[in-house]
Amino acid sequence: MSDLSNNDTPENPIAVPSREIEWAAIRTHRNQLLRDTDFTQLADFPVTEAQLAEIKAYRQALRDIPETDAESSRLLWPVLPDFIK
Repeated sequence: MSDLSNNDTPENPIAVPSREIEWAAIRTHRNQLLRDTDFTQLADFPVTEAQLAEIKAYRQALRDIPETDAESSRLLWPVLPDFIK
């Protein structure tokens, strides 16, 4: 058992997720957001042409996430169109 009196810091720093793990979590979240809007792509979904273009742009922005920035901390998530909320 180590003695950490006097507010000494432990020898082993807190684990930081690797870049691959961070991006895997981002892709998982991105895939869930895409699944959440899959219904908007059905032929019988009541939507105007403008709304359809908006949701398609949103979904494409989600698909482009891994290529938009090499740094996960600078990632900007696209905003879900208001008519879907």
